[in-house]
Amino acid sequence: MIEKVKRVGLYISHVLKVRSKFRIHSPFVYSFYKDVLCDRSSSPVFEQIEHIRKDLLSRYRFIKKVDLGARSGDMPASQRFVRVRDIAKSSSVTRRKGELLYRIVKYYKPRTIIELGTSFGISTMYMAAGYRNCHLSTIEGCKDTVNIAKHNFNRLGLSNVVEVVGNFDEKLPVLLDEAGTVDLVFFDGNHKLEATLRYFDHCLEHVTNNTIFLFDDINWSPGMKSAWHNIREHPSVKVSIDLFSMGIVFFRKELSKEDFILRF
Repeated sequence: MIEKVKRVGLYISHVLKVRSKFRIHSPFVYSFYKDVLCDRSSSPVFEQIEHIRKDLLSRYRFIKKVDLGARSGDMPASQRFVRVRDIAKSSSVTRRKGELLYRIVKYYKPRTIIELGTSFGISTMYMAAGYRNCHLSTIEGCKDTVNIAKHNFNRLGLSNVVEVVGNFDEKLPVLLDEAGTVDLVFFDGNHKLEATLRYFDHCLEHVTNNTIFLFDDINWSPGMKSAWHNIREHPSVKVSIDLFSMGIVFFRKELSKEDFILRF
């Protein structure tokens, strides 16, 4: 209850700082606001993905959940048997956030995407469907979870997704070296301060002028708030956008360094 009250307080503070469209003087950010954030157009794939989500939420069977992220210390791995529906409920992005991921990918058309944290692939499907010519590598520590996600990708005919099972610290450097450069990274796993900053540093070595980083749950904990503060203050980051539940950074050298807080 206390944590819920704190989160409400944080959200109220966020809303009070939100910029209206009339105070967005950067043409680049205004384009993001108008063409991506405020886009309410629909796509048939949204209903297809949500049908898969509904199916996951109806599954009562257990799988052995290996969690290498922020909650990894809650229970010994050998005892962590969790219902599929409970994982789908707690670990999947909301439809609203999924549609935003779709629109970001559709608008900017990143060729190479890396996702840290697959779960059952709801966010993966939204991104991969946004631009089917992209190559999306998604990393997940739990093999049973990945098997279900892979089945979901096949249901949508997403041939542009590669599933990677393993620890982020081991798999991410390999993927980055293979890719050379990366156009978009979605950080959605291991929501710890040190881990988030470590993955950020790894990926930073492979950015281009057009690279986009997306950070989920930037207000999830004091550690994530601190991580987000450090990231947006990094000299390589030119523009940061705080949506409360997600943070977005751009590296375009032609832009002035500026931070934006927008309503989502």
